[in-house]
Amino acid sequence: MHISTRCRYAIKALVRLALSYGGAPVQSRDIAAFGNIPVKYLEQVMHDLRQGGLVTSTRGKNGGYVLARPPNAVSFAQVRELVDGPFANPERTPGAGQADALVEPVWHDVREAVREVLAGATIGAAAERARSTQMYAI
Repeated sequence: MHISTRCRYAIKALVRLALSYGGAPVQSRDIAAFGNIPVKYLEQVMHDLRQGGLVTSTRGKNGGYVLARPPNAVSFAQVRELVDGPFANPERTPGAGQADALVEPVWHDVREAVREVLAGATIGAAAERARSTQMYAI
């Protein structure tokens, strides 16, 4: 299973917002600096997150982005599905041989394991790790 760069950026942006949850909106430049995300790319990612209902934005001098939900209510799996699409099992290719039929159950189990890990990981937990290791200071 592939986790795109866009999804990785979205998760980093959401973790930054989680670190300020309940406070003032966070400006794009602060999110970009935190996640080492190119600003133009961040704009596209934030658009996806806004359309998906994970963030809200405010314009103006004191504007920026805030989480639309509590950080612990947003899983990595939700973000991945929003940005990269649903977890789909690949179609069996026509003419797939016996070897494909024998190994496909293993790849299915790998996809399911990754899906479970992502479903159990929350933006809030990632933000707590940052706070507990003092990796980030607001």
